Amino acid sequence: MRKFAFQLKFAYRNLWRSPKRTIIMLLSLSLGTGFIIWDLNFANSGSREVMKEFLTQYAGQYHISHKDYYDPENKKEFNNYKTIKDEQIQNKSLFTDSTQRVTAPVFVSGEKKTLGILLTGLETEKEMRLTTLARAVTVGKFLDPYGEREIILGKRLAQRINAKIGDEVAIIGQALDGSVANELMKVVGLLDFGGGDLEESLAFTQIKSARELMAMDEDQYHLRVSFDMENEKLPVLPGLAVTKWTELLPEISVSIRFIDHFTWVVTFIIVLVISLGLSNTLMITFFEREQEFQSLNIIGAQTSWVTMTLLLEVFMMGTVAIVTGAIIGHIVTTYCYYFPINIQLFTGGKPIIMGGMIIQPLVRIYPVMEYYWKVPLLVYFFLGSTMIYPLIRVVRRSKNAI
Repeated sequence: MRKFAFQLKFAYRNLWRSPKRTIIMLLSLSLGTGFIIWDLNFANSGSREVMKEFLTQYAGQYHISHKDYYDPENKKEFNNYKTIKDEQIQNKSLFTDSTQRVTAPVFVSGEKKTLGILLTGLETEKEMRLTTLARAVTVGKFLDPYGEREIILGKRLAQRINAKIGDEVAIIGQALDGSVANELMKVVGLLDFGGGDLEESLAFTQIKSARELMAMDEDQYHLRVSFDMENEKLPVLPGLAVTKWTELLPEISVSIRFIDHFTWVVTFIIVLVISLGLSNTLMITFFEREQEFQSLNIIGAQTSWVTMTLLLEVFMMGTVAIVTGAIIGHIVTTYCYYFPINIQLFTGGKPIIMGGMIIQPLVRIYPVMEYYWKVPLLVYFFLGSTMIYPLIRVVRRSKNAI
């Protein structure tokens, strides 16, 4: 134990024989560690906040539907004859953060032409409370909760069929009883999704009007869409299907996973570059002390003792730097929690268009506790790996090594 204590003192003394060099190495490792922790927290929170903003606008966290509503192989296809009722959902607590929707593939006919779209009937009051869809209406107004036969069109759709605020458009489709569904609806608002494809394919009306159009009972609907963004765990509902957004929007889910994985790749590269830089500096430091090592060998110090002392130097320096870096990373993360980052800083002032919708999220960075032990382990691993070569060179160059 006394031998180890002496080695610690000896290693500590050696670190400050060249204070400027030691400080530079400490700063590079601590700032690198702090940046990595902040960057991982930012990537995780950024993905979550962007998706939260996107899903809150319209898509939701998950959909509750008839087990045969969505095609198992392709969730873009659905069977509009499969409906559900509230009485089939045993967990009534799900109703608080979810809303009913009726979907209807129809043709909408304006003055200029007729186009196929997906008309969705909304519980207007709950949609205004749970979603941000109403904000996308930039011309006219959102649906009146107490109104009937009102319709909101995407801007591009309205342009293509030449429909304006106050115009009536004809809705034609097939009702659930097999009859021809047809209705005249008044255009009250235009949606602006940033010019995405959804502006040509979506329209919204009150759920009551959609039910009348589709000849549905007043308690029937196709989807119950959940907007509980804090709980990603899916409920288990016997006899019904619960479909998460990752299945409904696989292309966006893949993009998010790619960004998260790429962040870890960048992290590995940063740690490797920092470790290689430190390895080169340590090698120079060790070679400058070659005569000292030879003198220690002459007076009886074994090569293993010298090697352990060098490892302790690096371990002590790495520990101080990593702890300091973790503190720095946490301080910056906490600051960005109370002062969220506008994502437009990284897009040249332009909003993001995702899934055909425009989003402008503020990223509030949350600390992820697992990063505070994964990053130090990663740094120690690379730091230890890059120490191997300098130590081997020192041992080989020591002429009196025993």
